[in-house]
Amino acid sequence: MSTVEDVCQINLGKGELVRFFRNEDEPDTFHITGGMIICLCTGYEGSISIDRKTYVVRPGNMIILPENHLISFTNPVTEDSMLCISVTTNYILDMPSPIDTNIFSYSRYIPVLSVSESKYDDFLNYFRFLHKESREKSIYQEEIIRSILYALILEISGEYEAQYNIRNGAAIKSDDLSDRFFHLLAVYYREQRLVSFYADRLSITPKYLSTAIKKSTGRPVLEWIHEAVLIEAKVLLITSGQTVQEISERLNFSSPSAFVQFFKKHTGKTPKKL
Repeated sequence: MSTVEDVCQINLGKGELVRFFRNEDEPDTFHITGGMIICLCTGYEGSISIDRKTYVVRPGNMIILPENHLISFTNPVTEDSMLCISVTTNYILDMPSPIDTNIFSYSRYIPVLSVSESKYDDFLNYFRFLHKESREKSIYQEEIIRSILYALILEISGEYEAQYNIRNGAAIKSDDLSDRFFHLLAVYYREQRLVSFYADRLSITPKYLSTAIKKSTGRPVLEWIHEAVLIEAKVLLITSGQTVQEISERLNFSSPSAFVQFFKKHTGKTPKKL
């Protein structure tokens, strides 16, 4: 089965690559490393599975494939059905504003985004321009591509915030428990790392939430919470210039030493050695 790998025509990064790896036990399943892949569905209709969670995909949807997660498509992906751009993490982190890094947390928990017809046309123009510019050899090609991609990422982040009111922590209606959990996580992961907090918000017990998330995603709920915190910590360490103390306060740790212990436990490194 064809996958997004076959139609991903642009790989943006300073000599780096977003790489694909097939799952030997499940040939139609793959994961990517080194960055993310931004896809615009021009004609694709079917579904996508990310860590065993299935999302319905229709023409007009935006898909952002996260790093280090198992991914599979139910139907072949072709150049006529999807436009794709692979972007390395460092390429995004080198952009001029910390706003663009929001896309890491938003897309990890809400990978499929529905957009309005007018906004779809805007995104389509961005993608077409990036694909066109990548094939040309103009004097300012790199600067042009970086500027357009930066605008695209800000537009995508703006869509997330407009649709989900993420900055204001608004509740999101959904009949799917895991959807509601991930929406809450996208809002509160900086302040809340207890399973009980999310369970209380969902009016269920921590045990029920843990069982449900493990069943639907194959991963423990606490692992998802810790991953969200670690991604934010790495982004801040690389891009913000903030001290370990400032980052520990922003991520609601009781002390810098508690943050260092947490970081080292889950990465094997201290924050200063990242």
